[in-house]
Amino acid sequence: MKKDVRNVWHDIVTVILLALFLQVPIFYGLVKLSIVSCNVMPGFIYKFSPGSVRNSDSVDDATPDAHSESFQIKRDTAGSQLNEDSADAATVTSNLTRKLQKQYSLRPHGHAHYPFVQFSAYRDSPRVFFIVGVTSVVAREFDLPVYKCEWYPKSEPPQPSKVTDAKMIYVYFDQMPRIYVVATVNCTFEEDAVLGEEGGSLFMTVSVGPHPGDTKRVLVLQEHNGESKKAMRNQDQQPPLKYAFCGPPMYGNIKAEWVLHWLVYHHYLWRDSVHFFLYNVGGITDSVRKVISPFINKGLLTIYDVEDQKEYPSWYYNQLLFSNDCLHRTRYLSSWTFFHDFDEFFTMSSSITLDKLLDQYKDVPYLSFGSVRASLWMCADVHAGSSEWPLQRMRWAEKQPYCCVPNQDPWVCIYGGGARKYVVNPRKVFAVGVHSTALPEDGGVNLNASIVRLNHYPGMLSNKTSSCSFTVNVSMPTELLHQYAPSSQSYVRDDSISIQMGKAREFDAELLAAS
Repeated sequence: MKKDVRNVWHDIVTVILLALFLQVPIFYGLVKLSIVSCNVMPGFIYKFSPGSVRNSDSVDDATPDAHSESFQIKRDTAGSQLNEDSADAATVTSNLTRKLQKQYSLRPHGHAHYPFVQFSAYRDSPRVFFIVGVTSVVAREFDLPVYKCEWYPKSEPPQPSKVTDAKMIYVYFDQMPRIYVVATVNCTFEEDAVLGEEGGSLFMTVSVGPHPGDTKRVLVLQEHNGESKKAMRNQDQQPPLKYAFCGPPMYGNIKAEWVLHWLVYHHYLWRDSVHFFLYNVGGITDSVRKVISPFINKGLLTIYDVEDQKEYPSWYYNQLLFSNDCLHRTRYLSSWTFFHDFDEFFTMSSSITLDKLLDQYKDVPYLSFGSVRASLWMCADVHAGSSEWPLQRMRWAEKQPYCCVPNQDPWVCIYGGGARKYVVNPRKVFAVGVHSTALPEDGGVNLNASIVRLNHYPGMLSNKTSSCSFTVNVSMPTELLHQYAPSSQSYVRDDSISIQMGKAREFDAELLAAS
């Protein structure tokens, strides 16, 4: 019996081996077809749909239409053909692979990466210029977007030009991955790039191709008669303004009244020795301009329309580009330049004034201050006949500043972890980020938030953000408030912004009445 069983298994194994030996071409073809299915099919960017064709030669009909986003390829019946003619299986699958490979193509859409996109250019000193723009992330990593800077004086008799190597300043932090990143070109010449009253022209040599010789020489700044001398004179004088404010890009559906309230508040804080610079990327509509027109008409506010910035996508609507442009724009215009947002209100301890604070630190490049989040949902109730603005009713804030860094004192939590903003001496700083300066990174003072801070009302600039869903009688005892609304225990009452806002409205009453 055991012998019979062994014979049976021997016969089965023999039949299987014989079958495998005789069907080698079929198995080889099927293996190749499986390789095509795994390695070629997933790489297609086109849509596939089931169907049939007469034979393998009709795969030519699957050539993509040049005018369509995708094309459909019909399912081949090679499998059925293999069953009929196994001897041609390898040839069929080889032809199929060759035909499919012809369908790959590169079809560009939109814009390619430009090595360098200039936004502005400024003279810093007789020998130094800065060119502000964005550069491709690829160029930043693998190439030098700008090679040379050349100064051509406009003089009689003609003078020889001056040439120097370009130095790239990148803001390495505060940028999420995008196609472009901020880059400032520093052009420092060995000799003064100014001769008398005639002026001159600044050129840069920029990369325009993959090879070292693929360059283009472009004009970036032209100074007319007397302009360079005027710029030099400004360096030796006290800046005409004490303060400047560099706003973030204005985009989306903006609350015009909130911008006006922010301007009123900070105008009172900085008085008339301030100028506001705003960069419009689509958010400052005609209705918004009309509301803030009192500040425009008085010469306190300048708006730059830069809606084509979307063609060169950098982080957060090119915020860092505009911040660095504004830094160099205010270098000899203001003693101090502030950088924060329209949902952030500057406030400080009553024990010191802003002027005294800044005079105390006049020799440092920058001061940074922390951020305390205010409550949007909990507001003081409205009394009959009250004319309080929404900000004046938002009187509760979190108990301590925001800090996302574990085991760090939130009152001095610095850089991005503390969402800090800052004020700089524009003559001592050459590049800025969002939550800290880029150059120099050291030498500044990070102030304790108990002395200076920003009250942050997140999202209030947008019309989509609602507020004051819970009203509180300000005479209600704290214990009763906590009992009535347990979530209020995370906040403390802070009337400082509300009080300052009341004074600011009185200060700007005449300005607002004239609108």
